[in-house]
Amino acid sequence: MAFSAKMSQRSALTSSKARTGAVRAAAPTPSRRVALLVRATAAPPKPQVAASSKVDTSLTPKAQGFTMPGEFEKHAGCWMGWPYDKYLWREDALPAKKQYAAVAKTISQFEPVTMWTDPSVVEEAKQYLADAPNVTVKAMPINDGWLRDWGPSCIARVDPETGKRQVAGVHWDYDCYGAPGKIAQGRPAMMPNWDKDAAAGRAVLEHYDLPVFECPLHLEGGSIHSDGQGTLLVTEECLLDPSRNPHLGKEGIEALLKEYLGIDKVIWLWKGMAGDTEVVNGHVDNMACFIRPGVVAISWTEDKTDPQYECSSRNVEILQSTTDARGRQIEVIKVPCPPPMFRTHHEADTVDPEHITMGYVPRLANARLPGSYINHYCANGGAVIPQFGYPTDQQAIDVLQAAYGPEYKVVGVPGGTREVLLNAGNVHCITQQHVLAGI
Repeated sequence: MAFSAKMSQRSALTSSKARTGAVRAAAPTPSRRVALLVRATAAPPKPQVAASSKVDTSLTPKAQGFTMPGEFEKHAGCWMGWPYDKYLWREDALPAKKQYAAVAKTISQFEPVTMWTDPSVVEEAKQYLADAPNVTVKAMPINDGWLRDWGPSCIARVDPETGKRQVAGVHWDYDCYGAPGKIAQGRPAMMPNWDKDAAAGRAVLEHYDLPVFECPLHLEGGSIHSDGQGTLLVTEECLLDPSRNPHLGKEGIEALLKEYLGIDKVIWLWKGMAGDTEVVNGHVDNMACFIRPGVVAISWTEDKTDPQYECSSRNVEILQSTTDARGRQIEVIKVPCPPPMFRTHHEADTVDPEHITMGYVPRLANARLPGSYINHYCANGGAVIPQFGYPTDQQAIDVLQAAYGPEYKVVGVPGGTREVLLNAGNVHCITQQHVLAGI
């Protein structure tokens, strides 16, 4: 369906904000607004929810009783974005489109999927998904398909008026994985323009008439993972990368996360997956995730000669030496990694040769790919797992099936997800849960 003029105007306004926010990311001095907010959130007020369902987006979510639910909580559906940029995906994005469609169809067995699609390729997306009645294609200007990262994060509270779950969303000050900061530092950025993605993150929430909290933090959704009970997982490698929010420091970043996600404790893991350095700098959703409160699944290898072993081992030590926000000792479930994978010469050569001169991150042969089964999507009653063509595919499904239990059906994506991995992410990175309200 056509994207409304009203939303187009909002997108244009938000795009302008995204550009100014991107400039701020590269500057060493925070804006007055950010500085004041960090000082204010360093000693957050106790939540005081008025006897009204009215949401005041001029206040922080935590002050109104909101928190970020766990992914294993009930969804209204799943949001995805359609890939189409020939400078980002190889072979004019055709292999990626097939795998995105396969992911969407697999998730749609468990819950409805909305595929947000740039107006230029709406009809194409509809053709790929014509045999998936539980997938709806909607038009919205976007740059790429990494909706987890540019999209909003749902938060929820018990509505003080109805006693039912009330949902809102946090719109991050998305700047394409710290692109302005990386450019200023002489490092490659993922892509030269992300205005449409930055605007779409807010427009998705507005489409559903969900209250929007604007967080002045350069952040991607794949860099956070919540247990739904006040605990958040992140990695130092990502959130403390000098391209993101160097003006805030660790304490300032943590203060904003607590206020905008209603979090009481942030667990800082060390690093993400080996090879996850080209763009995202060690997103936590590739390394560890909450299966349920108190239980964390982590990507694991027994090969002590693999650089991944040190990353995983140190993260396990951190998890086992701390407790969650409610004082529980964390149970760690080790999920086997696929064997080390590397981009082939053919895969590198079939990306449009102008992608580097156009300002996209170089896709080089022999670069390690951060393959992981942790990067999966937990749907209503199911979990959809990446597949790479190795015996570890089934091993990971078996471990995760035992972890989730009989209430879930754990399945792999037919045809595999290596094409998604070639751009450094996987199933979780291209999906985002729309939290169910009214329960």
